[in-house]
Amino acid sequence: MSSEGGSFSHVSCHVGADWRVRCNACPDTTPILSFDAGSPAVSVTAKGSVAGKTAVKFARALAREAGKFAAEMERMHAAQLDGDGESAGHDAA
Repeated sequence: MSSEGGSFSHVSCHVGADWRVRCNACPDTTPILSFDAGSPAVSVTAKGSVAGKTAVKFARALAREAGKFAAEMERMHAAQLDGDGESAGHDAA
């Protein structure tokens, strides 16, 4: 693992009902995207304080893949609903 210009880390998070997502935009540095899942918190920003081409490319890819993630969750949610709007699976309350 090297920190000489390359990215490094791995985070896995199984999000329950106690989540929060936010974007902190700062006038003099790159924005910070954060999400909390209970106690753990993850923040993402560009290395340094410049929003260069690589940072913009990453942000666009992140937004695109987050959109796919949301669409897949919506698809699965719709498939799991019965006619009354309640979950049809074993986790129904």
